[in-house]
Amino acid sequence: MELPLVRECFPELPEATIGQLGRLAGLVKTWNERLNLISRKDAENLEERHLLHSLCMTKVLRPAAGAKFADIGTGGGFPGLALAIVYPDCEFALIDSVVKKIKAVDAMAEELGLTNVRGLPVRAESIKEQFDFVTGRAVTALPAFLGWARPLLRPGNAGAPANGVLYFKGTLWREELTGDKVQPTEVWPLDTWVPREFFAGKFLLHFKAPIARG
Repeated sequence: MELPLVRECFPELPEATIGQLGRLAGLVKTWNERLNLISRKDAENLEERHLLHSLCMTKVLRPAAGAKFADIGTGGGFPGLALAIVYPDCEFALIDSVVKKIKAVDAMAEELGLTNVRGLPVRAESIKEQFDFVTGRAVTALPAFLGWARPLLRPGNAGAPANGVLYFKGTLWREELTGDKVQPTEVWPLDTWVPREFFAGKFLLHFKAPIARG
């Protein structure tokens, strides 16, 4: 699948990486016809709503080699599979309690030759490992997501930004954290990087580990 928007907005990505991302897009569309990984409307706008959205994280993320990521609520594999393509030297655990989605994610990772990806068909609360970064895309309200992420995080600096949560969320993040002592360390508006209507009012939030209880 050709990716003109990715080429326009992420000119820094190597050609081989863009090729892999295009193959990922094609696989997601194929699997979606069988399993309904993402909504039909999103499937029709896959490049913008899933690839571009996920890749926004690469504008600020510079992980060290060997950094470990947990992608909670990965669904059809976003942002986890896209990030695994961009950062082949890092390890990605893609987590979703819907078993059929993880089976699809594992199959896509295998077809793409991604040896740095493993799917975990479990609830995040049951995981005993620790990771440098926890990622997610508007999976649930922030207090709940941060509660899931907290025990999975180890403090440190496995690259930049510092270890912690990287979460995509709309303007509701302010309302959800009103009166909460937990607040993001950084807030990046996505339309700064991708000046398209879909990205207006969408943000990437960073919460540095360890995350206090709200």
